[in-house]
Amino acid sequence: MSSVRERVWNWLPTFVAVVEEGSIGAASRVLHVTPAAISRTLRLLEAEMGESLFNRVGRSLVLNERGARLREGVAAAIDEVERGIARSLSSAFAGPLRVASLGVLTDHFVVATLLELKAEHPALLPEHRNLPPAAALDEITRGALDVAFFYEELGRDGVRVSRVAETTMSVYCGRSHPLFDGEEPDAATLTEHAFSVPQVGDSGRVLDGWPPTVARRIGMRITTLRSNLEVCRSGILLCVLPDVTAHDALEAGELRRFDAISLPTIPVFAARGEGGVHGGAADVLIARVRSRIEEHAAG
Repeated sequence: MSSVRERVWNWLPTFVAVVEEGSIGAASRVLHVTPAAISRTLRLLEAEMGESLFNRVGRSLVLNERGARLREGVAAAIDEVERGIARSLSSAFAGPLRVASLGVLTDHFVVATLLELKAEHPALLPEHRNLPPAAALDEITRGALDVAFFYEELGRDGVRVSRVAETTMSVYCGRSHPLFDGEEPDAATLTEHAFSVPQVGDSGRVLDGWPPTVARRIGMRITTLRSNLEVCRSGILLCVLPDVTAHDALEAGELRRFDAISLPTIPVFAARGEGGVHGGAADVLIARVRSRIEEHAAG
């Protein structure tokens, strides 16, 4: 495959010019080469690909399905090359910084850090997306994403995944829940009441860190940990919440925290492409998100 790439690489600018201009004659004027030279290049390219890439319509050339697929791939490669050139010629804190995260990480750590970096570096263009881990890894592999943060230890060829920090979790209930008033309940009492739990993640485990050896009643399933805050406030169900999410409601007396069941910390992972450009804004983002999570855990 590498030898095919080496042969095809030099022919692609001619291919792109013909696609964009619509004919060999128009492409020859843009590239300042003879029509015969362009025709020869297209013949070599089509011979290497094993079939024609264009339908001949009069004097015009129209991409067929095989040619359209090649054009799509070339367009993505051109975008990536242009982005790399821009980053090389400009500041490491200028241009797009494409980031993905979900729920609690987005609300409390990632977006706040992106705003901080944007205030310090106005030429930086943060682009944030909400993506689950598997989808984020796909995007990194395609070169469409620079950094992703998530809770699950998932890997992918061509992607570096590192554990950057840990978040703490606790069991909470709302003001109208039967356990809100009174003495601290023990673990047996807590598990007599129904819980709202997040869906199973891409790695196959429930994302609130509940010990698999401790049985509990399930009263509701939701998509993300963040959604459980409103469920918990309702007082209908118990919830396991990240302490950073529950903090303000706890301080306001809207929630009560229980310590009878010891919950493990939830690891936070950062993923980056192995072949991507490292350093600059992406590494600073990861370091500052780590610091924010650690500062909250310490507080």
